[in-house]
Amino acid sequence: MDTTSLQPIDAKDLAVETNTFERYLQQLGLPTTNVIASTTERHVVASNLQSFMAALSTEEKRDARYLSKFVGASAIGLFDAGLNYVWNEVVLNLRKKAVIYGIDLFFDAAVGGKTRDSYKDDQDLGGLKDCVLLNTCLKLELLSEIVYRKLDHILTMRNEVAASHPNVANIGGYELLGWLQTCVKDVLQDRPSESAIRIRGFVESLKSRTDVIDPASLARFTDELHNLSLPHVHNLLITLFGVFVAPDTNQILRKNVSLIAPRIWKYAEDNVKYKVGATIDGYRTNLQQDRLERGIEFLTIVDGRMYETLPAKIIALENLADKLEEAHEGWDNFYHEPPVMKEILGFCRVSTDIPRESLPKLTRIVLRCRIGRGLSYREGVSPAGILLYDRFLGMLDDDGIALCLAALFHPDINSKLDNPICQKHLNAVLNIIRKVTISDGLREAIEILLKDISKAGEARRNKRFVQLTSAFIR
Repeated sequence: MDTTSLQPIDAKDLAVETNTFERYLQQLGLPTTNVIASTTERHVVASNLQSFMAALSTEEKRDARYLSKFVGASAIGLFDAGLNYVWNEVVLNLRKKAVIYGIDLFFDAAVGGKTRDSYKDDQDLGGLKDCVLLNTCLKLELLSEIVYRKLDHILTMRNEVAASHPNVANIGGYELLGWLQTCVKDVLQDRPSESAIRIRGFVESLKSRTDVIDPASLARFTDELHNLSLPHVHNLLITLFGVFVAPDTNQILRKNVSLIAPRIWKYAEDNVKYKVGATIDGYRTNLQQDRLERGIEFLTIVDGRMYETLPAKIIALENLADKLEEAHEGWDNFYHEPPVMKEILGFCRVSTDIPRESLPKLTRIVLRCRIGRGLSYREGVSPAGILLYDRFLGMLDDDGIALCLAALFHPDINSKLDNPICQKHLNAVLNIIRKVTISDGLREAIEILLKDISKAGEARRNKRFVQLTSAFIR
């Protein structure tokens, strides 16, 4: 066949018989297998399109060029191209929804780590992969889970069998129509929820304020939190955190965030709180000192220091333990110890909050402060510190309690146990930890100490005590 002599093919001929177009491809010396849909499949689409289009309003069809391209591609038999046109319109629509929700809010949920600063406006939405766009829309409830699952399947099919990638698979007529219906009915005709729009309005209103938020407005906002779903609460928290640590945030805005953030923090789940802690640790790693200081300040405001990452928590608690010991040994220790202990408790609410690496040193120093110096004035212990120390000792697990018993034989503590005032405080400590002890062996060891508190410092001479504690006291 002479491939240099092209025969003109009328457009309507292309839509009538598949073999007409295939002959045209043959004349060009091009492949014909798995290129266009069969006449039967094109007939399935053509016979159902009219009723589908009739269900759409005139306004929806007026500027729907993607539908024109879809009809043209499906008439020729290029179903993969038709699917691609519809999917591109879905992506554009989801990006519009992201803008309506609030571009900063959307990027806060979609992008994390060091790359977040690179995403600033709607032009940067093109930098998100389609799967990230879908996942974020699901996270923010811009898509329901059912619609997300449908779109995720369509995206997979679009990548596997549509024109965006090389493929040898075929798309059926009914499949194509079903995907078209999902995209149009569930996405293109859908509008963002009132809750999503309300979130954007709140953030914009907060940023535009020139005065500190008044108690009445704060109370109204707190009431509104009850109506927000967890995804919206989480995204709002991440966004306000970003506003608080940003270098260009003014004092009024930062103050308003500090008033609102504790209320949002209360409703957020732990995984999001740990995400904030990880972000702060990233500032430390990247030497972003200003953001690091603001981030720690944010966690302090919301009472969330325990959500810092493990390495950061270990470093912070090591430093605080040294600071507490220094305060205990210094002048006016009654006044200087409590603020440090409050910081320590900011990291620790339950035993699992205390890193294993920090537990021995922290337990020893807290015990030392709680037993006191043995002085007659205030019985040698900071009055404001007693409750704080007792709170820490009362949260210890069996490992911590074992370390607490071992610390009694550390020289700087053991030397105080001959003092009757210190013995009185030790009695209180032992009763606190006995209540939370699970191990029968540990409890028996505590009972031995309580039986003769005046001899507690010499308990290593008691064979039964040595037998019970040999695993952790040497």
